[in-house]
Amino acid sequence: MDPLLSSTDRPSGVPECRSRSGLDADELCDSISLSAAALRQLAGASFLVTGATGWFGTWLLDFLCAADDVLGLGIRIAAVSREPEDFLSRFEGFRGEERISWIRSDVRQLNVRSQGYSHVIHAAAASSEKGGDLSPRQQFDTIIEGTRRAIACAGGSCKSLLLLSSGAVYGPAAPGAARFMDGHSGGPDPSLPRNVYAEGKRAAEQLCAIAAGEGTPVRIARCFAFVGPHMPFDRHFAIGNFIADAVRGRPIRIRSDGSPQRSYLYMSDLMRALVLILVDGTIGRTYNVGSDVGLTIKELAERVNLVVGGRGVVLDGDVSDPGNRYVPDTTRLANELKFVPAVPLDTAIARTAAWYRAQLSRPMPS
Repeated sequence: MDPLLSSTDRPSGVPECRSRSGLDADELCDSISLSAAALRQLAGASFLVTGATGWFGTWLLDFLCAADDVLGLGIRIAAVSREPEDFLSRFEGFRGEERISWIRSDVRQLNVRSQGYSHVIHAAAASSEKGGDLSPRQQFDTIIEGTRRAIACAGGSCKSLLLLSSGAVYGPAAPGAARFMDGHSGGPDPSLPRNVYAEGKRAAEQLCAIAAGEGTPVRIARCFAFVGPHMPFDRHFAIGNFIADAVRGRPIRIRSDGSPQRSYLYMSDLMRALVLILVDGTIGRTYNVGSDVGLTIKELAERVNLVVGGRGVVLDGDVSDPGNRYVPDTTRLANELKFVPAVPLDTAIARTAAWYRAQLSRPMPS
């Protein structure tokens, strides 16, 4: 850890970490400390961040602004959102933030003439829950056209374009495979409309591969499953549903036999991994991002119940597909970029539950 950034015994004159979205300041400072060397490579950077008001985007804005507070990077951020005012009404800490200029736009209509960014982070539709009320056709078009626009916005001065893709591009797990290896050649079935998100991400990666071949410095993060503040607690994220049940004093109900396998990385570790890929990743390369420590959904529910202090776990579902596994192999990220997760799963669960509990006690939870 960078001694100048330690959350204790901070030297006089070194700015404090400050969260603009309600994150724990010491946790934020610790993750910035671990990323200091990579973050310093972003001195003077001008960012374009799409999906800036989503779950990942909120963390990215907070992480980058706090890093600039402490390291004096002198960065600028153009943040893309359809409704920035809604975001600012939820997170007043960002209001008046001089580093951030807002671009009010659907990513599909993003002005391709807005070039001149040194770094582009295309985080729009970072998870499949972003489909929301969109039809499958609209969701597919949003992923594809948004990626085209992000690439066009990179321009000739771009040093790095980071696409946040998904582990969904791999499709079903191969029989007997415990993890998805980087470069696994499988894929989802394109004849099934339910695979629109995964197929959209595959096509977005193809667009980026073409752009890399034409000289755009593209890197790709294939993101798996995560846990942390600002995550949805009422969507299809199993760990979010489990934490919400436990915090609210309900039994954790599993809508299957509990055998599907998952793994979860804490959001501050995700930020660290993304910064490493952005500045040190090999151009044109894909990197699995997530935890490689898998556990069954039943084991996950039991962990949440134990850590949070819930009212037990109830299995209420049919036998699951034995191939229902979603765990990445992260050897490439570890070997090439020396990434090591810093937050154990139990700590991640406890932090997320504490944050969620605090939101419930507020008049307008975020």
